[in-house]
Amino acid sequence: MGTVVRLRWATTWLLVPVAAAILLSICVSTTRRAPQLPPVVVVPGYATNELDARLTELYRPSSPRCGARKGEGWFRLFLNYTALEDAADVRCFAEQMAAVYDAASDDYRNAPGVETRVPFFGSTRGFRYPDPDRRNFSYMDKFVSRLEELGYRDGETLFGAPYDFRVGDAIFGRLKRLVERASRINGGRPVTVVAHSYGGTLAHQFLLRQPLPWRRRFVRRFVPVAAPWGGVVLGMLTLVAGNSLGLPFVDPLALRGEYRSLRSSLWPLPNTNACGVGQTLVTTRSRTYTAHDVADFLDDIGMGAAIGPYQSRVLPLFRELPSPRVPVACVVGVGVDTPEMLAYPGDDFHVTPKMVMGDGDGLVNLANLLAGEEASCSLLARRRPAA
Repeated sequence: MGTVVRLRWATTWLLVPVAAAILLSICVSTTRRAPQLPPVVVVPGYATNELDARLTELYRPSSPRCGARKGEGWFRLFLNYTALEDAADVRCFAEQMAAVYDAASDDYRNAPGVETRVPFFGSTRGFRYPDPDRRNFSYMDKFVSRLEELGYRDGETLFGAPYDFRVGDAIFGRLKRLVERASRINGGRPVTVVAHSYGGTLAHQFLLRQPLPWRRRFVRRFVPVAAPWGGVVLGMLTLVAGNSLGLPFVDPLALRGEYRSLRSSLWPLPNTNACGVGQTLVTTRSRTYTAHDVADFLDDIGMGAAIGPYQSRVLPLFRELPSPRVPVACVVGVGVDTPEMLAYPGDDFHVTPKMVMGDGDGLVNLANLLAGEEASCSLLARRRPAA
């Protein structure tokens, strides 16, 4: 049986280090003898880990500057603050990070001539800092450091599962093998899967796709932290206004096209599991959008081409949120003003909307963290695993 831990006045970046203490308390409370640390696999949140790229002869840069690294081998594409400080380099970053949707296969791929890889899979090294060259504030480093203080060691009892966050579910095969390896080198003990934010919804989908006997054999507990089960209202704003990656020197509109091209940009859109039939998410002078109107919203902001993959690849994932049928401990934050509705004064999306605030963790509102009492985190935590 699972639990829901609500932390008042906890913003989403503070929840991750707090989860380390909760993880230890769970371990101690369920072990009669001296606590033996269970192996932990960490699935980080969206845009948290490094992503490498290399440019082949097929790459056709928009400018000579963008093709400067062509043929030079692998380089860190995400995240490199220095490469984003110049507007010309931001344009290069955008075209190299962008994905291309193939309607025939209903799947996404890199832009022609761009190859990517996720470094340091199996280790936490790839997501301790947003930019490892600058090592500024990082909630993931605080989380990993706290676990190390408790006795965890990278590659021995602590493992990281970074992924290409542009597409997400390409990680599933590697994640399965990593969980099995973590269990094997720890004497066959099952693994605790800790996942933050977008990584929580991703790990949930991973668990659902594994046979139940495998889950019961290899997964001791699932700990999603600040997982946006019902979506994020700010995800709708980002599609309209772009994404600065949280960097004050980056124009968000310069990265809007790149962000819109990614399948993962559609994952956080609010869904009907959390948002009731009549719950308003966005208003304009002449239109109101609810979770049932997301396709219309995409069309109205100029993303009509995204409706197909949204309906075929994303929407089916969140129509229902069944229990993974393993013990679950959900960690959420409350008591922080969080956007729950966007109000545009006219019919023009190119203006800053008024934000109507509600309770939540600062990014995800409480309804979408818990989805009321019938779905999402509450359902995951309170449904007993089948016998």
